[in-house]
Amino acid sequence: MHLRIHDIGSYMLHNYLIETPQGWVVIDTGYAGAFDEYKKRLGALAPLDLVKYVFLTHAHNDHAGLLNELLKESGARLVAHEESLPRLACGENAMPEGIGFTSRMSATLSAMMKHASYPPVTPNADALILASEAEQPFLAMGLPIRVVFLPGHTADSIGLYLEETRELFCGDAAANAVIAPARQAVLMEDVAQFARSWDKIIALNPSRIYPSHGNPFAVDDLIKFRSKLDGLALFAPKKR
Repeated sequence: MHLRIHDIGSYMLHNYLIETPQGWVVIDTGYAGAFDEYKKRLGALAPLDLVKYVFLTHAHNDHAGLLNELLKESGARLVAHEESLPRLACGENAMPEGIGFTSRMSATLSAMMKHASYPPVTPNADALILASEAEQPFLAMGLPIRVVFLPGHTADSIGLYLEETRELFCGDAAANAVIAPARQAVLMEDVAQFARSWDKIIALNPSRIYPSHGNPFAVDDLIKFRSKLDGLALFAPKKR
């Protein structure tokens, strides 16, 4: 089955879309307040009503900021981890005990951000809320798209694996931006879980990894930097 990948985002924040015979799957959205621009970029590819599913990799402000507007205007169904629900209802990035940054610079930059909030989201009754990897809504539809649970960056982190081409959309389970030279997310809720998620990705042996932040890269990069996660100490968030 031929699935086409589109990107209407940027190096620092990708907005991937997967074109399928059963409609378009949008992966995440963007920061609150940018829906008009997002809709314009999306409209250059397809009408909004072709978006049938919005797949949320995790409930952070840069991924869920436009979620309310996109779901409402497109009529699409949300696909998300069940642990995203209380986070979406709160409308603010969760900061559980033990969370930290992978570098002192990242902790400092985070303290300089204006906010980490977004409009709260209450999913519709038709939302596909996933409690385990046993639930595979896209495979059940006949689409070769597998949901992969990838906790560590957040407890609700999930990704999409295209089974025929072995391409993986990992959200923030890895990164390839300037502030992430070792492919690590700059923020982690649980280092050990994050490392296990990398082990899962490496075992999948994807042909290409598409992070939300930075350019796509080869799985060899995760193999190269995997040992850096062992015993990694996090820097506590700084007060704003």
